[in-house]
Amino acid sequence: TRKYHVSMNNDKKSEHYKSWRVRLESSNKTIKYFDTQKEAISYAETLAKQVNSSVVIHKMDGNIRKQDYK
Repeated sequence: TRKYHVSMNNDKKSEHYKSWRVRLESSNKTIKYFDTQKEAISYAETLAKQVNSSVVIHKMDGNIRKQDYK
């Protein structure tokens, strides 16, 4: 099962620049954008629980903060 990733959108050309996003592992498509990391984590947790997966949380710079978060 692929994991859900929570990361900051650092694409300066995007209308969602500096928003937190939830994406599925190995996908370039964002599922949903959020104003705060906390909201994004909560949403990703809900999705992950539905498919018995986990969440990977990234820091603002893109490095992994926490892996296999359930």
